[in-house]
Amino acid sequence: MKVKVTSVFRDKFTHQLYSVGEVVEIEDEARVRDLENRKLAECVEEVKAFGEKKEVKISLFEKEFDKKALVNALKSIGVQASGNMKEETLFSKVSELDEVSTAKLKETLGIE
Repeated sequence: MKVKVTSVFRDKFTHQLYSVGEVVEIEDEARVRDLENRKLAECVEEVKAFGEKKEVKISLFEKEFDKKALVNALKSIGVQASGNMKEETLFSKVSELDEVSTAKLKETLGIE
């Protein structure tokens, strides 16, 4: 899985120094989630099928959104989310929102 470095850091396993903007291949999903949670890198590659990049679309509020856009919108309203989450998990996060948070999410996504 490819990740783009968003903050300079030294890899705790290889001791290699990574600069902002570098794209790095990391196979371990847990490691990718850890780097994303610590805001050191972000996933730039979604699930691949037969060597091609597959864009994941999610239908929500009668509209379609890129998975990454939904994840970013959830993060902006204070909900813990990551690009590695399954669509079902993201739907669950949205369904758990109260009215105020749902309104904020819709506003962030440009609905209403």
